[in-house]
Amino acid sequence: MIFLFLFINKNNVRGVTEIYEGSGEELYRRSLDSSVLIQEGNFIVKNLIHEDEKIQAHCLRHRVFCQELGWVKSENLLEIDDYDRNAIFFGVFNENSRLLAFLRLILPDDSFMLEREFALLIDTKYLLRKEMDTAEVSRLCVAEEARNERLVSNSGIHDISMFLYKGVYHWCIKNDIRYLYLVAEYKIYRLLRAKGFPCRLIGQPVTMSDGVLAVAAIMDWREFEALNTAKKPEMMKWFSQYQSAPVPWQSPGPALCLQHSASV
Repeated sequence: MIFLFLFINKNNVRGVTEIYEGSGEELYRRSLDSSVLIQEGNFIVKNLIHEDEKIQAHCLRHRVFCQELGWVKSENLLEIDDYDRNAIFFGVFNENSRLLAFLRLILPDDSFMLEREFALLIDTKYLLRKEMDTAEVSRLCVAEEARNERLVSNSGIHDISMFLYKGVYHWCIKNDIRYLYLVAEYKIYRLLRAKGFPCRLIGQPVTMSDGVLAVAAIMDWREFEALNTAKKPEMMKWFSQYQSAPVPWQSPGPALCLQHSASV
């Protein structure tokens, strides 16, 4: 095992600053007013507010979507796009304030990726919801070294992504978001349904240019609650419990996103 150190220069960080320019103060206030922070075991899930947290998110996205999967390109070590400007960021951190998992919500005030990049996944007769109770999930990723991490609760053992979804669920409750759109590989869609997320297809599976079989779906949190209250009551009890951190949360420093491990 060796350690690689990635140095983020001023131009990289400037890219993060520019994407939020003009909406940063309003987005910061909105994120702060509706913030969620839950601590369980050695993990914390929260919506990301500070710039150093977001730099970690863009670093992780670069590692997964640019380096590992090759789905998008980036000229630097940060994966950034225009959808980030007003999106709400969520992440799971470990006890060392290292970001392990990430996703973002795009709110209905802005264009969804389903309206542009993934419009071909929607049935031509389907009318996309753009009401204020609807958001779109995108850029879901888990750090390679964290994919075997587990959180132990009274209801059982959960992976990091499940804890991430729990944080998003509580943020959605707080902000009156009932419906979530998502685009995923077909196998991930089936896995989500097996985990108790009643995702419903809004079009037929499509093989993308990179060979990935992708689908678009919508999920209703109220249907999720009813389904799992009946079929997975212990999981639902854990999922619905909001547990605040007992100690003040220290914002992760920017240097924490500069190191990652790689096997030789």
